[in-house]
Amino acid sequence: MPDALPTARFNHATLNCSDVGRSIAFYTTVLGLREVTRPDFDFRGAWLYRDGLGMMLHLIEDKRFDPPRHKINSRVSHLAFRVTDVDRTLALLSEHGVEHVHKRLPTHGYRQVFFHDPDGNVLEVGEWPDPEALVATLQ
Repeated sequence: MPDALPTARFNHATLNCSDVGRSIAFYTTVLGLREVTRPDFDFRGAWLYRDGLGMMLHLIEDKRFDPPRHKINSRVSHLAFRVTDVDRTLALLSEHGVEHVHKRLPTHGYRQVFFHDPDGNVLEVGEWPDPEALVATLQ
């Protein structure tokens, strides 16, 4: 069997959006990302970054983009970000007027918060341990 690809780290995730300006405003205001230089593609979009994330979020505008409309659901494709203070996060989401669902994993006690971006993409924030600590438990 061939070796695995020589990946170094996760670089970016991409989300479609119907209005890139509205999405930039949401992700910069609510999640604290900032817009960074993006190549001059022949389609509208944005690259967003936040120090400490170690990855970027790429937005691609598609005026016809229409994600499935559903209640906030943790069992659909979503992006997840680790936060350092879930209580502060809950308060800030409320201040921003962002509807959210707060859960606690029964077997581990981790707290998770799920919400939608302006286009209905599901986002999650939580207080999980560092991934390296999880890997260590398997060894």
